[in-house]
Amino acid sequence: MNAELSTRKEITNQETLMVDVIEDFVSLKNSVHTSRSYRSDITSFFNGLEVIFLIDFAEIPFPAVVDKVRSYLEHHTKKDNQTHRVLNPQTVNRKTYSLSAFFNYLIDVYGYPKNPIKQFSPLKTDRKSTTISLTRAEIIDLLEFAKGRHRESKAKFRDYLILVFMFALALRREEVVSLKWDDVNLQKQTINVYQKGGSYKLLPLPISIVVLLDSFKQNYSADCPYIFHPVRNNRTKELNKPIRSNYIFEMVKKIAFEVVPEKKITPHSFRKTFIELALNNKEDFISIINATGHSTVEMIKYYDTRDALKHNAIHSIARIV
Repeated sequence: MNAELSTRKEITNQETLMVDVIEDFVSLKNSVHTSRSYRSDITSFFNGLEVIFLIDFAEIPFPAVVDKVRSYLEHHTKKDNQTHRVLNPQTVNRKTYSLSAFFNYLIDVYGYPKNPIKQFSPLKTDRKSTTISLTRAEIIDLLEFAKGRHRESKAKFRDYLILVFMFALALRREEVVSLKWDDVNLQKQTINVYQKGGSYKLLPLPISIVVLLDSFKQNYSADCPYIFHPVRNNRTKELNKPIRSNYIFEMVKKIAFEVVPEKKITPHSFRKTFIELALNNKEDFISIINATGHSTVEMIKYYDTRDALKHNAIHSIARIV
């Protein structure tokens, strides 16, 4: 088997650590969140195998690998004791996809013979987002709350702008932190966003956001190339860098607790709220995709978790009866 595995890189090198191979793989991912998820799932699997060096894995017979994958997935599968229905299909599918992608990497880079995950079929899921969204009234209240304090300091003005960008432009927090002043054209009222997957999307900037951005730039120096950067750094004093995405998560959680304490709001809630309010406004799928950057209509449907009884064609058709 070793001869089969050494077609691209030298898998027989005794010093090739599996942890380094995993890091090489996750480094190819554009999203920090995606990299973290892949690293967790893949590392968990290989820790169970007690594999340290890549050659150790190469010496495990392929049928044994298939059995190990099966045991790993079964271990993480939760079932109802009575009906045996799988209770966490999305989690199991995520781990399956993570391992499958890594095995494909081993095939491409190290000549591993085949993907053991092909033996498994993904579990059926509802394919609906579990992210909590906000109502129209709630998003207005939340933005007004942040707006009421945005003149107090640069940090609060910055945080208010971040909330506006995540909602009004339907941006992911990773997209927000990567924004630079060079991406903005205030005269043409556009912004070029580096999005998940490594591509760019050019978005219009509503005049209200142009005014806010211009005010932010005029009142606070734009020496840092990043629009959203730290205003203090007690450890290294380095401020010319993008703000951490984890900061946005904690900031949103803190403000949301003040306005809508009964809901567990996350940064992604703003993007989902944008989609649902756009659908309520009768926007077509293409115009929504142009804003969010999604590649398929199915993803818009995935985020549409509005009341299926309330938003139902039966109500209008039944008027004929």
